[in-house]
Formats: sequence, C-alpha cells, structure tokens
Amino acid sequence: MTTTTAVVPPSRWAMAPDRAVFWSRIINIVALLGLIGVLAGSLHLQFGIGEQPCPLCIIQRSGMIGLAVGPMMNLLWGMSPRHYALSILAAVVGAAGSTRQILLHIADPNDPGYGPAVLGLHLYTWAFITFLLGAVGCALLLMWQAPFQAGDRGVLRDPDTGILRPITAGIVIWITLVVAIWVTIDLSIVGLSILPECGLGECPDDPANTNALGNLGGWWAILATGIIAAVIAFVLERRWQRQAEAAAKS
Repeated sequence: MTTTTAVVPPSRWAMAPDRAVFWSRIINIVALLGLIGVLAGSLHLQFGIGEQPCPLCIIQRSGMIGLAVGPMMNLLWGMSPRHYALSILAAVVGAAGSTRQILLHIADPNDPGYGPAVLGLHLYTWAFITFLLGAVGCALLLMWQAPFQAGDRGVLRDPDTGILRPITAGIVIWITLVVAIWVTIDLSIVGLSILPECGLGECPDDPANTNALGNLGGWWAILATGIIAAVIAFVLERRWQRQAEAAAKS
C-alpha cells in the first residue's frame, strides 16, 4: 500500500523572499525617520528653546536610543527577531518612564504639565505613543517570517534584493546610511548633552533653562545634522561602490 503526500499550493498572499526583504527594509527606514522626527522635537526644545530635559525625560530618550538600535541593526546586518526584541525591551523601558511622568502631572488637576504642548499633548505623552507604536509594530513584524527566512545579511553585504536595478540599489544604500548616521548623530548629541546638566552625579528634578539658539536657529541646527549625515553617507556609499567594482574585476 502506498501513501501520497498532498501538495499544498502556496498562498496567494505569500511574498517572494527578495520582495519581503525589500519591504521590510523600507519599513525599518520609515520607522527610523519617525524616530528622527521625535528626536528632532526634543533636541529643538533643548537647544532651540533652552529647556533642559528632566531625569524622566532622559530615561525616555534612552528608550528612544534602544528603540532605534533594532531597525539600524536590521538594515546594516540583516533582519533578525533579536533586533526587534531589543527594540521591544527598549520601548517597555521608555514607556515606563513616560507613564511615570504622565501620572505625576495628571495627579494634580491644576498642574499645567512639564514643557510645551504639541497638538494638545505634552512631549512625554507623545513619547508614550511612540513607544507603544514601536512595540506593537515590532511584535507584528516578528510574526512576518519571510524576511527572516530569506537569509538577509544587510544592505552593505546584500544591497540587491533581486528586484532592484544597480542604480536603485545604490540609492537604497545611501538612504539607509543617511538615516542610520542621522540617528547616530542625534543619539550622540542626546548622550553628550547630559554631561553638562548632570555631570557624574544625580540629574536635577527641575533643571533651569539655558541660553539657546532660538526657534529658527534650533531648526537650522537640526537640519545641519541631516546634511552632515547625507554627506557622510554619500562618501561611504561611493567608497563601497568602488570596492564592489574592484572586487568584481578581480
């Protein structure tokens, strides 16, 4: 007696591995762009307006650092569940700091809140929303197995997913490097700016405002970091292209 194994046809919703990697990279780039926007607002408040971050604000910024590390690792070294898990853990820490600050200010109905409001919500509330969206987004991407099964090794080692022309692959590499470098610059500024305020001791609960660049000057400074990131990314991308061409000829 012989047995036959039924062949299950592929689902019409199944995505080819190269396309799965391509779209997962796009999602990670968009996520980093969103974090750049959040960090830009906090840095403008600090360096443009002159309002220094409180200890809970620093915890939330630290959470943003961890939240950004996962997508950066995905783009540079390949899609991995561990990278998403790292971002989820960072989102939990950051959300705890945001929740603590929200509860402090809603306990007293006469409390106006800490810092200016944006669209009716303070920055720590927006931070909580960012952490919540980040955790949910990473959890959903963890259930998408196709990018993990494709064996992606990152944009530097596997720039062409199979659906891109060489020139388009170069543009994707450049955009990826711009976003990664821009986030790194912003996060470095966040880390280094703590030292003048806190030194090696405890950070003040209500730090005094400092002299700043002004509203327009703050935004120009943030734009300058993006331009610097774009230039560095262009130099690195050109160098990578020359090395790839030399390796192909040898």
